[in-house]
Amino acid sequence: MLANVVKSILYVLPAYVANGSPVVGVRFLGRRTPIDLGARAWDGRRVLGDGKTIEGLIIGVSLGTLTGLILYLCGNPGGHRAALEPLLLALGAMLGDILGSFVKRRIGLRRGQPAPCLDQLGFLVAALALSSLVYGLPSWMDSSTLLLLLVVTGLLHLGTNYLAYLLGLKREPY
Repeated sequence: MLANVVKSILYVLPAYVANGSPVVGVRFLGRRTPIDLGARAWDGRRVLGDGKTIEGLIIGVSLGTLTGLILYLCGNPGGHRAALEPLLLALGAMLGDILGSFVKRRIGLRRGQPAPCLDQLGFLVAALALSSLVYGLPSWMDSSTLLLLLVVTGLLHLGTNYLAYLLGLKREPY
């Protein structure tokens, strides 16, 4: 069981890196071009808001994919079935995060306001879904491993967000 959890974390590491790297990368770039370019949806609210940027999307997908490719080429401890799989995990994570922002804007939450579970797990669910569309779930990913991965991801997400807050990279600790 523990081996499956470790393997599952290494498997989704491209999604983790994709989800976490934009906040740091965009800060260093100093450029922030909103994906929605300021557009408003039918409800008068921003489609996504200023927090989802073109630069962040490129940084997230690139660094997440690079992380997975490095793992793939160094013995493949995450069990990626092809070199393309890390790209799907990274892209899925970013699309899940973008979808989460879209949903949050539709229900009236402003940038930075918490949406429990959606904020912590939406990126992972989307990453696994996109990868599974092409490759299916890994054979070692059973329901208990998936549940444990979701719990670990939620806790890691909360911890890393608090650390980013302490480092001044985020305005809120969640």
